[in-house]
Amino acid sequence: MTGISMYGAGSGDSKSLLPYYSIKNFPVMDFDSDDLRCRTSETDISVTGTEVFQVANAGDTITLYWDPDSRTIVTQNSEPEFINGPCMVYLSPIENDAKSGWFKIYGSGMVDGKWCTDGIRERGGKLDVTIDATIAPGKYYLRGETIGLNYSGLSSWDDYTQGAQSFANCAVIEIVAGGDVVPEGVSIPGIYDKDNSSLKGDFRDADNSYEVPGPAEYKPGEGNGNVTDN
Repeated sequence: MTGISMYGAGSGDSKSLLPYYSIKNFPVMDFDSDDLRCRTSETDISVTGTEVFQVANAGDTITLYWDPDSRTIVTQNSEPEFINGPCMVYLSPIENDAKSGWFKIYGSGMVDGKWCTDGIRERGGKLDVTIDATIAPGKYYLRGETIGLNYSGLSSWDDYTQGAQSFANCAVIEIVAGGDVVPEGVSIPGIYDKDNSSLKGDFRDADNSYEVPGPAEYKPGEGNGNVTDN
């Protein structure tokens, strides 16, 4: 993720992203590492840029953006035979320091035979995500993540040289108008199991039955939204 935009406006200061993408562009393959949070265990965004990346109302649709000129799992893998993967978006109240309280607001695996990353690429590097109107105002870490499954069939979890690849970035957004719900969250690391059937195996023949890894997406009136689904 290299930017976030509202109402078609600018994408904000890329230096406010964790990690600053032009300096650190690498996957996390140790899903028990603190680096899984934002591809870095560092959570003080103020050291690299402005604290709040975007301001939004609950109920707004924000656009996460992956720069087509950057080297990311979304933009560089256009060959039809290349295995892409799912994408997820999480929020966590800023007072949790990005360690806990993460709840999923978006998750997509494969739709109509295409990976979520395929859809992002087809839309010029953009993913639209709606912040549910029930979410309470406040400052939140937003975590945008894609997972590359191109090496998941060769998983070697002992040395983390092979396996599913997490590409996550974080930024701080402020919700200035909304409801009164802060969904129960989970800790990162801790959202993925090493032997998760959605992360380990050969996915070249995957179909729409593929289950998005991690906790369930928050849905109003459907519990806390964070019962781990696989």
